[in-house]
Amino acid sequence: MAANESCPSNCNFIKLLPFVMLLYTRELVAPRLNQGLLRFRRKQQRIKYQDRLRSAFDHCTIHGMQHVSGERHLWQRLLWISIALGAGVAGFSMYSVLRLRLSEQLLVSLIDTTQLPVYHIDFPAVAICPWSHVNWQRAPSALIRFLPENPDAHLRETFRHLLVVLDLTSFSNFKRASDMGKEIAIGWTFFSMKQLMNYLAYRCEELFIPGSCVFDETYYDCCQLFVPEQTEKGQCLVFNSLISDHSRKKQLTNKFYPHKLSTAGEESGLMFTINASHPFVRAGKETPFGMNLMIKKPSQWSSEIIYNLYPDTENFVAVNPLVMETSTNTHKMSPRKRRCYFDNEQSPYFQNTSLTYDRANCMVVCLHQVVLKTCNCSAPVFLPPIGLEGIRECGVLDAKCLSSNADIFSYVRMGDQDKYINDSRHGYFCDCPDNCNSWQYKMTLNVRKLDYPKNSTERLIKGQIYYGQRVMTKIITKLKYTNLDLLANFGGIISLFMGASVMSFIELVFVVGKLMWVFIKDGYAKLNDQIK
Repeated sequence: MAANESCPSNCNFIKLLPFVMLLYTRELVAPRLNQGLLRFRRKQQRIKYQDRLRSAFDHCTIHGMQHVSGERHLWQRLLWISIALGAGVAGFSMYSVLRLRLSEQLLVSLIDTTQLPVYHIDFPAVAICPWSHVNWQRAPSALIRFLPENPDAHLRETFRHLLVVLDLTSFSNFKRASDMGKEIAIGWTFFSMKQLMNYLAYRCEELFIPGSCVFDETYYDCCQLFVPEQTEKGQCLVFNSLISDHSRKKQLTNKFYPHKLSTAGEESGLMFTINASHPFVRAGKETPFGMNLMIKKPSQWSSEIIYNLYPDTENFVAVNPLVMETSTNTHKMSPRKRRCYFDNEQSPYFQNTSLTYDRANCMVVCLHQVVLKTCNCSAPVFLPPIGLEGIRECGVLDAKCLSSNADIFSYVRMGDQDKYINDSRHGYFCDCPDNCNSWQYKMTLNVRKLDYPKNSTERLIKGQIYYGQRVMTKIITKLKYTNLDLLANFGGIISLFMGASVMSFIELVFVVGKLMWVFIKDGYAKLNDQIK
């Protein structure tokens, strides 16, 4: 009785504790007939993956993913999953639209600036081309130089008639020369037409008044500024050009050639005076003595815009350049789609020539190739050399072919115009896009009559070529949509629809990578257990 009174109130529980622990232990470790321990391990592995995924979504920066793992009810989770998937599908659908815009490669031209200083480009080349191609003071020496020894009277008269025809012949007018071919024997090919016409052409000292040439407010010897050069008007005297060998040598020795100019206005550019009262023209000639003025780029063979300079006039030509540049983001486009060529690209229609690529140069080289194909001869007097050996030079006997095909040589067919224009003219085809980085000269001519002192017998032609303004407009052509635009627009769309950023996608990749690593690691461990 005393022992029972000394026992605490929970002695009965203590006595039953071993039996309870035994029952619990058996319940914990006893194998189940239907499932066993293996199912318990798979359940734990699945829960482990779910916990990892839920933990990642709880800290994900993509909007809505927290609700997918945090909501208690299944229908709420499914709702947020559908919202997130819909936002993702909408975002990537907009991305496909942006990709389509990028693949179209649309070009857009914008005014980059209207205040670009003019000294960024070369001053234009100025060509002076007399209407008459023959200086008749050299006609007697030409007869001795180009005809065989002791020519008879008929041969001398025929040669003089040839000079009369060549006096006003140009590449666009071989009509008179074709009639001349009937009077000449077929074997009359003992001289070059280019050498003959260049010998008879006017020299610098025969045209310019000494000391009258000024450039950039500095006086020069006119024959240092103007050098002989071939153009579509024959041999001309050209300033600031890069076509002739003499000009190219000057560029090698003078780093400031071709010349540039930073000022604008009258008397700031090139000024010259031509003597129009000399007796070099043929007696009884009806056409007055005058000049063609051609303004072109220094590397350009000829220009379609030509002004006439008449005696007793002072001519003011204001030049306003326009610079056009193509962005480097168009390099990956094909020249056919871009419709221009960069300096490091070669046009298939512009080969075998020493000229730099330019649309005008491409057109004249293409014309020379058409002449060679049509009449089987070249015309180096008016057209640039095309670098082919063994080409016969066109002579007087070829004037008939050149004249009869004038409708071909005088008209150019461009691109696919035959699809849209019903034109009966023959013409010739040339594919000559612009240069991607080039400039144009917009010109304005003003003429006023010269006032001479009383009893003056001189007749002069004065000219001034200058910039109209010190600044010019620059137009840049670029792709409307680039990869950078695609990335920026895609970032805005994903942020709008999903609230995501680059870090969000990095997090997603990191979470998927971790899950894949755990999955592979567990699979490898399971495989080892099975092997053992």
